[in-house]
Amino acid sequence: MNKARFTPLYILANLGAFIAFLPLLVLLLPRRVAAIAADEPITLLSWLLLVGGVTASLANIAAGAFSDYWIRRHGNRRMPIALGLAALLASYALFADARTPLTLFAAIIVFQASFNLMFAPIGALLADHVPHARKGWIAGWLGMALPLAGLAITLLGYLGSADSGWPFLLLAGIIAALILPLLIAWPADLPLIAREEPPADRGAALGRDFALAWVARLTVQTGAAIMLSYLYLYVDGIASGAAGYPDQAASAGVATLSLIATIMSLGAGIIAGRISDVAGKRRVPLALTACGVALALALLAWGSHWGVILAAYALFTACLTAFLSVDSALVAQMLAGHRRRGTYLGLMNLTNTLPAIIAPSAALLLSSGDLPGGALRLLIGLGTLAALVAAASVMGIRSVR
Repeated sequence: MNKARFTPLYILANLGAFIAFLPLLVLLLPRRVAAIAADEPITLLSWLLLVGGVTASLANIAAGAFSDYWIRRHGNRRMPIALGLAALLASYALFADARTPLTLFAAIIVFQASFNLMFAPIGALLADHVPHARKGWIAGWLGMALPLAGLAITLLGYLGSADSGWPFLLLAGIIAALILPLLIAWPADLPLIAREEPPADRGAALGRDFALAWVARLTVQTGAAIMLSYLYLYVDGIASGAAGYPDQAASAGVATLSLIATIMSLGAGIIAGRISDVAGKRRVPLALTACGVALALALLAWGSHWGVILAAYALFTACLTAFLSVDSALVAQMLAGHRRRGTYLGLMNLTNTLPAIIAPSAALLLSSGDLPGGALRLLIGLGTLAALVAAASVMGIRSVR
């Protein structure tokens, strides 16, 4: 494969990774839980997310270290991605057939372990192979995966409102079709980005700045995990009672929200990433988009009209997409060339998995077995505060402008 083709195949593989987790966790798993635990779906869903989050956190660190070992020995991260993909597809077969809480727990553990084995090395490719001057641009294209995965939720929601096994198998086929081309056509001579030796003062500040970047992404992702993990129940329990809500099932409401969000946010990551490249600044766009996430979550928590909810969810997805795109470029630039960048990125990816522990833990604490609308609004309100913490954290970073 020509090296120029690596970038589009990488973008497609990253899209496959997002489609692997977003429709599952936002629609298919909550719908399956509601079908088998109709009396207390929130309790079972929260425990599944909690166990999955713990599994993902442990798996991500191990996957980062393993992919670092592999690239030092073999010059690429191809095999860890391939192994993760194979196990991931097996987990989808487990989900398709899971009809009891026990089998759902088994499926979520296999899924999170295999997904993170695959996703940790995929995330490291931006630091491995993309020059600093193009990191924001490429990260923007990678960020399109979030709204496009939301489009997959839309399609699945409109194709069928009832729980069934076929959507899991359909997703498995789409995931394989998007990721396999990169693995099959991986270029043998793909160059690695050399490490720039930093000045002494910048080297001393790296640990502090990495910690601030870690806190910023953790807090934004916590707000996102709260909204996305409980979106189905949010629509069913809160949005369906808002003025102007149409006469439709919760699945269709989730599909509508995802469609509007996809349309409004599709180019957000590319635009934000490109602006950060041209301006040579990452921090200000990150702070602004984190504030946008906070505003959107506040409107979702307390908006009383379906039109406000649609607009707020579109703003939420657009700002989240832009934030994650620019943040990926910032972290990749910060760690480029570091011999343990995969391990560091594994630690950074805890910001994707720890929110999957924090959100259901908070939900269980607030609900005590039930999640009425008031508690869910409070939970989303906590996400608003978390996003504001993120905005403050990124402004403290010094090693990257």
